[in-house]
Amino acid sequence: MIDSRPIRRAALALLVAVSVPGCAMFRTPPPLTVESAYAQGMAAYTAGQYGRSAELLAQFVPNAAADPRLKGALMALGRSYLETRQYVSATAQFLRVATEFARDPEASDARFGLCDAYHRLSPRPQLDPEYTTAAITYCESFASIYPGTPQAQQAQQWVAEMRGKLAEKAYGNGHFYFRRGLYDAAVVYFNDVVTQFPETPWAATALLRLTEAYDRMGYREERTATRERLLREYPQSPEARGLAAAPADSAGR
Repeated sequence: MIDSRPIRRAALALLVAVSVPGCAMFRTPPPLTVESAYAQGMAAYTAGQYGRSAELLAQFVPNAAADPRLKGALMALGRSYLETRQYVSATAQFLRVATEFARDPEASDARFGLCDAYHRLSPRPQLDPEYTTAAITYCESFASIYPGTPQAQQAQQWVAEMRGKLAEKAYGNGHFYFRRGLYDAAVVYFNDVVTQFPETPWAATALLRLTEAYDRMGYREERTATRERLLREYPQSPEARGLAAAPADSAGR
């Protein structure tokens, strides 16, 4: 026979717990107020619980238009969104601080946050460059306003990276047409790379492809001028060294 006494005792204990006022096991949490949303949200942010802090501070911010704590909450919310990879939401918080509190010290951190968030949003070079372009805009702006700071140096590094992405995308477009024998279209994109992104490694590659495109189109003078430009402006590039080792009349063949 099964002894049912342990089961009865457990049931009785549960019944007693339910009947005891204020039992923690079944206590209904108090409703979340604006004040508690702020206090708990900032505590979660300080503890590194960014998902929880984002959830709570997102409830505080819309109800804190005249609250002196709004600025700090916006910054904490933006950084929480960064940490949880909600980059678009992060940009909204940083942009609000940068515009509504433009003269306050936090504006510098907010502008760098915009640069950082858009840099993280920047996709692979083959995809839509909208976020990459925005990253360049915000990072260049930050570096010009706060020159000489470590954050400005980081922003400039990101700008170089983003410009490299745009150059790669333009070169890829040109190469797409080049491989299909549509040399007129290819020349347009390769020239864009050289003109708009001359500091990137893609410029030398684009010049080499231009010599090949002009050669196949029968434009001998343009081919020669482009070859000489590659050798003159990018002499240390692999493309220039390879071209210099070949006879001038064999370029592009």
